[in-house]
Amino acid sequence: MKTLILAVIATLATAAAGSGEQSKPVASLAGTQWRLVEFQSMDDARGNQRPSDGTLYTMWLHGDGSVTMQLNCNRATGTWSAESGNDASSGRFSFGPLAATRALCPVPSMDESIVAQSGHVRSYLLKDGKLYLSLMADGGVYVWETNTSSSAAIPAAPENGGPRNWEVVSMLNLRERPSTSARILIRYEPGTILDNLGCRRVEGRDWCDVQQLGGGLRGYVAAAYLRPAVSPDGSAAMGPDDSALRAGQGSFDASGRLPCAFSAGHPVGECEFGVARAGGGYATVVIRKPDGRTRAIFFRMGRAIGADVSESEGQLDFSVTRDGDVYRIHVGNERYEIIDAIVFGG
Repeated sequence: MKTLILAVIATLATAAAGSGEQSKPVASLAGTQWRLVEFQSMDDARGNQRPSDGTLYTMWLHGDGSVTMQLNCNRATGTWSAESGNDASSGRFSFGPLAATRALCPVPSMDESIVAQSGHVRSYLLKDGKLYLSLMADGGVYVWETNTSSSAAIPAAPENGGPRNWEVVSMLNLRERPSTSARILIRYEPGTILDNLGCRRVEGRDWCDVQQLGGGLRGYVAAAYLRPAVSPDGSAAMGPDDSALRAGQGSFDASGRLPCAFSAGHPVGECEFGVARAGGGYATVVIRKPDGRTRAIFFRMGRAIGADVSESEGQLDFSVTRDGDVYRIHVGNERYEIIDAIVFGG
């Protein structure tokens, strides 16, 4: 087996060395889908690794230079580029940084190693319907085969373990329906954070039902231009947000006192609070006011997005400013100061 691996690596190295000024983009890879077969290691102690179910490890090399991977229970997105040598069957290959969700998958799992080693991929070889991606310094070879499954890895909704939010990776149209012919409602800038309201496949393309974080128009965007959003604490929030439900039940992760005031010019005092967290900057902070009533402040992705306001209170202005690690929140005439540690823990 080691002889076979050395032969593949030698072919890849030769192709990479021969790809110079005359190299050309690899059209044969653009728009292809692959399923992981195995990782061929040069280390006899490690040996070859094979996924228990290859359908759980899939890769899409999109024509716009973006890549989407389903890695067991996680999902990763980023960029890819390739240049062929003397022919399109081999040449240079590289991944840009991958943004990946961080759910704890059932063991054994290859998701973490694939993400960690993606930056070391240097070459590719197409042979007998398989794609060989070689790591630098004879680090091994990832072997992928053509993925013919039409039902593979539609991005999951949060209730099915998917990311709660997407980040837009390039200019993207929000459409009224899941179709390229549907009316455009608005255009999102790169970096826009969207709520993941579920995705589905329409005419061979994945579309996601979304709404901008904090509110706005709801519609559909192409999933190929999304990646799981990473929260300020470095995690990608996965699964449903149960913070409001647990807060309503009084099931808090922490409690204490925080600065509060209830009218203009009123001195700042202290109010009791409890916080229910759901990870990734998702939290509901319930504050007990001096009159015994409560006020809930909702956080998502580390942003204070609103408060519970009763019908009898009417319309209350909600505003937030940041001062270091402190959120200064106004709800009508009420003022609250909430620090990052309350929202994120630690």
